[in-house]
Amino acid sequence: MRRCLLGGLCALALAVLPSFGTAGLEGVEVPGSSRLVVAGWGGPDIRLWYIRPPGSPSDAPVLFVMHGVGRDADRYLLEWRELALRSGIIVVVPEFSAENFPGAENYNFGAVFDDAGRLRPRAAWSYSSLEPMFDALRREEKLDTARYWLFGHSAGAQFVHRLVMLGGGPRMIAAMAANSGSYMMPSKAERWPFGLDGAPVDDARAGFATPMVVMLGDADNDPAHRSLPRQEAAMRQGPNRFARGRHFYDTARRTATEAAMPFDWSCVVVPGVAHDNAGMARSAIRLVLSGLPPVGRDCAESVRVGVKTD
Repeated sequence: MRRCLLGGLCALALAVLPSFGTAGLEGVEVPGSSRLVVAGWGGPDIRLWYIRPPGSPSDAPVLFVMHGVGRDADRYLLEWRELALRSGIIVVVPEFSAENFPGAENYNFGAVFDDAGRLRPRAAWSYSSLEPMFDALRREEKLDTARYWLFGHSAGAQFVHRLVMLGGGPRMIAAMAANSGSYMMPSKAERWPFGLDGAPVDDARAGFATPMVVMLGDADNDPAHRSLPRQEAAMRQGPNRFARGRHFYDTARRTATEAAMPFDWSCVVVPGVAHDNAGMARSAIRLVLSGLPPVGRDCAESVRVGVKTD
């Protein structure tokens, strides 16, 4: 296993972490949270919802959490709140509102192309907002933290893994893509955003060299889930999110091996968790605290991160 990246915080990784439900959380107030609007970065304004644990040092770890299709940054932050307070990690949830980032094209798929199909300047991609958001947070909170972690669930995982496939962020430590509904396959057999054909990269080399954990709840296996993407290209990836994630990771691992490309990805299967950000969060925080798992194992052999709270 890679060494722990956070020094003394590693001891917290084995601490009991809370379990809480997610019902009825829309339009919530998150106790102890702060908000910050990031403007002038090359795209529309983005509001950050975040928790900085009391007493956290200026070099406290920063974790960006990308919300799902509901664009409900407040609910996501509430689900991460106790984890942030117990771990000492600054958790930041950017709000990609439907008004400023309409449709999957401008959130999940990163606003890489405009409505006419023309490639936008890279600075205007939604993926390019992370670095300016990190700078704004550092200024607002007077942080010395030099790098950040990135996690996304569901539509947020679509955002995260496509960002990685296009080269990632220069100050990102590692990405975690949890329970994505569809994937950008590392092949030109599929068109963007489901493959490399038409994408603004020639191959998956840069993506494979960017540390990423493909996180899969093994109970996220409902083929009739209301928000499961059903485009033809998505359906070719598998009947449900768990199957699609295994197919994506194992195809990427095989592709990297056959092309002799570096491969710095891991697969983590979270037992007993379905399509649930809160359930995946408890495992993701352990990865941040303990360090990343070994790379290159297929999902059937992957490290399984327990979520028990007893």
